[in-house]
Amino acid sequence: MTTDIETALAASATLAPWLNGTPAGRLWVGYSGGMDSTVLLHALRAVPRVTAIHIDHGLQPASASWAKACAEQALTFGVAFEMSAVRVGEGNRPSAARRARYDAWRNLLGPGEVLVLAHHGDDQAETRIWQILTGRAPGGMPTERALGTGRIVRPLLGLRRSALAAYAERFSLGWIEDPSNADTRFDRGYIRHRLLPFIESAYPGAMDALAAPRATAAVDPLPVESADAKRVGAWLLTAGLPCRQATLAELVRQSAAGGSRNPQVRIAPGISAWRYQGHWHLVEDPSPKPAPDWATVGEDQHAPAGDLLWRPGTPGLPSGVRLHWRQRRSGARLRVAGRGVGKAAKALFQEHAIPPWQRPQWPFLYDEDDRLVAVAGLAMATHAAVEGGWQPHWQPRPAPWHGGE
Repeated sequence: MTTDIETALAASATLAPWLNGTPAGRLWVGYSGGMDSTVLLHALRAVPRVTAIHIDHGLQPASASWAKACAEQALTFGVAFEMSAVRVGEGNRPSAARRARYDAWRNLLGPGEVLVLAHHGDDQAETRIWQILTGRAPGGMPTERALGTGRIVRPLLGLRRSALAAYAERFSLGWIEDPSNADTRFDRGYIRHRLLPFIESAYPGAMDALAAPRATAAVDPLPVESADAKRVGAWLLTAGLPCRQATLAELVRQSAAGGSRNPQVRIAPGISAWRYQGHWHLVEDPSPKPAPDWATVGEDQHAPAGDLLWRPGTPGLPSGVRLHWRQRRSGARLRVAGRGVGKAAKALFQEHAIPPWQRPQWPFLYDEDDRLVAVAGLAMATHAAVEGGWQPHWQPRPAPWHGGE
């Protein structure tokens, strides 16, 4: 039976050359000896040219014995092993250790080589909480990014820690417990052992949301005409998103489809790629935001999904009239004031180049007789328009883009 760990590894397009037995260089596995990296190394033990790399920070009295234990475990798994001793600078010890570790990895990676790290969804949640508390944008860790002449990949970010624990139990794996991980004097330890358990118990579902993959950088739209597997993969990696082989294949397939369709391809939980106007766009799904029940002509209104603003104009709607605020209905249409032609909502959206991901929460305004009076910013109905009235405009609230690791 294939485990969640193996499924996640097989989904990574970046790991495909090693998993298929056609690597161009070594596949390095960051191996601390803890449970997470032990699970990762075990799952990759049969991959050609895989090498465990252990960084000895020299911060614990037992660090030399840990390095020896890691070498023995790698030998048991049949995996090549290398160790690098680093000097941790002064100041914040965890931050200094991280800088030393990444410097060592940067010097280690050859052109095109990949370093696989065992970070998982609980680590992602921890990182986002830390980023919020320290005034950073809560983008979390990217799934992949460049490091020196190689790349870092974190294929397990879509899994919770429980999946790694289940794998370790299934294969009866042993590991090293670093006592510094339990030290709540440091930010990470405090978040891991104090804040996250409280969040998990007090706000059910919050941890899943914090752990979910999301874009970590804004990227320009990708032209459909150039959307081959290589370019699509590079596009997703630039955004820090998962680069799965099935996703690449689907985006390439949908790029070749003709017609005026606007297909949506799921990239990760909460993130989609939309094909629109000859380009692929990365869009974070808006969280469900209920529309207000009512709008009053002439009175600006701020809603969770955007702002309904009124401006004087002819034709317009009579000041002070109360209207039902609804979201798009199937088959909605009206006769457009000033043009005398009937238009379906779909045609209005196309005419005004409204992206498909913005359409579901666009305001549709109805009178007391349940007749469509206006599609905000796009058209007003002939039967409701007057001289010197008010015209509705809609400013959608953009989905946030996050950056940083």
